[in-house]
Amino acid sequence: MITVNIGIAIIIWRLIDIQVISNDEYKAKAKRQHESKVTLTPERGIIYDRNGKVIASNFESVSIAVDPRHIQDLSAFAKAIEHDYGYSASEIISKVKSSKKSFVWITRRADPTKFNKLVGLSDKGLILIREPRRIYHYDNIASQLIGFTDVDNNGLSGIELKWDSLLKGRDGYMIMNRDGAGRLRPAADLPLIPASDGYSMNLTIDIDLQRIVEHELKTGVENAGAESGTVVALHPKTGEIIAIASYPSYDPHKPGGMSSAFLRMRAITDTYEPGSTFKLITAAAALEENIIKETDTLDGHQGTLTMRSYVIRDVKPLGKISFRQAMEYSSNIIMSTVANMMSDNNFYKYLRDFGFGIKTDVDFPGEVTGKLPKPKNFTSSTKRYLGFGYELSVTPLQMANAYGAVANGGTLMKPYLVSSVFDSEGREIYRQNPVVVRRVISEETAARLTDILKGVVSRGTGKAARVDGLDICGKTGTSQQIVDGRYSKENYTATFAGYFPANDPQVALIVMLDKPRSSIYGGATAAPIFRGIASKWTGANPNTAIANKFVDSTKTNKDSVLVPNIVGLQSELAENLLKNRGFGLTYSGNSHGIVLAQNPKAHSRTINGKIIDITIVATDTVQSPETIVVLKGMPLRSALAILNAGGVKTKIVGNGNIVSDQKWSRHSDGSSVCIIYSK
Repeated sequence: MITVNIGIAIIIWRLIDIQVISNDEYKAKAKRQHESKVTLTPERGIIYDRNGKVIASNFESVSIAVDPRHIQDLSAFAKAIEHDYGYSASEIISKVKSSKKSFVWITRRADPTKFNKLVGLSDKGLILIREPRRIYHYDNIASQLIGFTDVDNNGLSGIELKWDSLLKGRDGYMIMNRDGAGRLRPAADLPLIPASDGYSMNLTIDIDLQRIVEHELKTGVENAGAESGTVVALHPKTGEIIAIASYPSYDPHKPGGMSSAFLRMRAITDTYEPGSTFKLITAAAALEENIIKETDTLDGHQGTLTMRSYVIRDVKPLGKISFRQAMEYSSNIIMSTVANMMSDNNFYKYLRDFGFGIKTDVDFPGEVTGKLPKPKNFTSSTKRYLGFGYELSVTPLQMANAYGAVANGGTLMKPYLVSSVFDSEGREIYRQNPVVVRRVISEETAARLTDILKGVVSRGTGKAARVDGLDICGKTGTSQQIVDGRYSKENYTATFAGYFPANDPQVALIVMLDKPRSSIYGGATAAPIFRGIASKWTGANPNTAIANKFVDSTKTNKDSVLVPNIVGLQSELAENLLKNRGFGLTYSGNSHGIVLAQNPKAHSRTINGKIIDITIVATDTVQSPETIVVLKGMPLRSALAILNAGGVKTKIVGNGNIVSDQKWSRHSDGSSVCIIYSK
């Protein structure tokens, strides 16, 4: 009897404990068992080029997880994952069994089109979460600029890192109930906080020019036997960077294990001694200060100038020649003499005013300042060596921007990469307008320098950069690299910097090669790359106008929207892009493949909800010489976008902007090459 009473007392006490004393604790446990908080992932913002072409967007993927407490047939699940995605079934089983958590990730952002065995599973312990996955439409093209994200959608490098807080958006969440069968179900009376999608942005780069730049750079690096190469192209009148690249590069879809040398944007993060390209700065200062005139005669000392503790030499022995000829033949001796004519403080002022020794403040991570000695630290040789580009270090971007200042009539602009940022409704939240940094030299001096640089290309060391029908201004550069504290006789930096067209400069461009082996000279290795870029760029843009084609949203009807450029995109991606921006769509031709045309046209404005008609061509039709889609009469840019999407290697012949013909040839590796003739 006593035992029974004790038992009843224990039960009563337990009920009191559960219902009164520990009521809140047990309610929380019950809630955890029957409710789950599910994170809602936002769409990362889309990255466009200056003409509205999509560079980075999102593709719907599926992340796979399990609840070890509710998994019914772990072996069947593991075998299905192994079949569909190649993971080890035994490792999955071990991972799930050893976990003490109620949620175990198996894989993140998997391709749902690979579902096969998983489709037939109805295991209540299986958790499938739809998540956006980042996709880079041009693969390696502009990869160092754009960067990449991790599995949690965090930007890790490039634009993705610098602008991560705006691109990423904010996570949301929803609370779901677990029913009697253990399945998660949404409940109307439980909290729901929707995810806030990230902002999208327009870059200043032209992706078509970027493709040309990277192709020419890769070819040039390989031909020169160089370790790497870098190119910067900017619009001198605005500071917009229209192309920027380093080679070798990488695939942003597979960044793991890549060397940092492949990942970083060397034009901004690395420095070098500029050598003879820096002579433009010396000439600018001397002409502006009226220390020298183009026709003044100076002594080249037959190629050797011996001072007390050092010797300055020229590659080509020169006697008494004009200052103009000294620039054309790139005399170190004469430029060192001219630099030495100026006072320490005055010469230093011009170098700083052109932007050396200070950051450009470009909107990109990792920029370095370079090094510029201060006048108080000048030795007897400092000005002389600075005069022809030694005893300082610069970034390729600083050098390109300095040439841009001369091209812009003597006014230095702030370089930038992001022109605008806008929300999912197309409302602009940020716009970068051109920023004048300072006037460095007069328009008259800039015009005189332009005339001198034309002579360098037409008569001097820059002849390899000449393009028929296009006046190019430029300067070669060859500089020894420091190895183990001494100037190397084997390792050099070869450069060519300039701008075009001379009468109305639209592009300032620098090409730099690291350790070329075929020739150490910039005129022999870097100048041909410059020529290739300028020739193909003007072919695709006959007026070489770099006008931003985006309409100012403040001057349009609030209900109008910009039609995106989807020509060259895979049909699924084009469909997602149009739907996400509120457009309807109809198909002409195939329903799967590559977008061949669109109506209304890209960059036009229309009303919200407008139907866009897209013409699709099958991918294998683009890739096959036998069934090739006809590109004749199409704008060169559109044709290149379509061929690029189809994975077709291309070669451009001619300097036009309209495709006049197309032919196929066989590449050395056996693959087909589509030759595009333009006029």
